[in-house]
Amino acid sequence: MESEKLKIYQDRLLVSDLINEVLCNKKTVQQALLSFPDDSVDVSIKCAFDALVYREADEDLRKKIKDYALVQDDFLAEISQILKENHSLPKNIIERYLKYNQDDLISKKENNFKTVLKKIKRMINF
Repeated sequence: MESEKLKIYQDRLLVSDLINEVLCNKKTVQQALLSFPDDSVDVSIKCAFDALVYREADEDLRKKIKDYALVQDDFLAEISQILKENHSLPKNIIERYLKYNQDDLISKKENNFKTVLKKIKRMINF
């Protein structure tokens, strides 16, 4: 039990750092996504993964809509801070992500590039 809690904490710290590296332009979204823990059972980490996927997918919106990029990046920074403090994301955030993201994109158990790409396309085009 303690080792599971420690693993979740370590994963949250890693994901927090990855989000910050994307926000500081030290890593691309793709580089960060490839570094996510793929065996995490923490729904907060799965939500953070999806939030980064949306950042990449919303590239056109980020350019067209005033302040869209700012609001999206502020939201990611908030997610990063919550994870850094070893807290779960608020229930309303988790529920919203689960409503639109039924597929587990982070798990590599049955995924290869082709299946992940299909899942991302389905998620973006819901």
